[in-house]
Amino acid sequence: MDRDRLLARLTGRRICRSCGATYHVLFNPPKAEGVCDKDGGELYQRSDDTEEKVGTRLDEYTSKTAPLLAYYEGKGLLREVDGEKDIDAVTADISSLLRG
Repeated sequence: MDRDRLLARLTGRRICRSCGATYHVLFNPPKAEGVCDKDGGELYQRSDDTEEKVGTRLDEYTSKTAPLLAYYEGKGLLREVDGEKDIDAVTADISSLLRG
């Protein structure tokens, strides 16, 4: 997945200050912007969900974690799931892999 798409996915989370309900500005938006559907509470963006912080996390992943993929693939332990599918399809794919 390209970096811009990842940033959009990872920076879109919003959380209700009062009940903790989670939304996403693109994939699961509230009915009214900035307002929780459940209790009318204010929605906020966590400080670690900003573009700057997420960018830093993606850089860390690229430099430190991504190189491990080849290692685990070489051992036959890597399984891949297309995370861009519909959430139900991704869940089914993961469940299928875990069942073996």
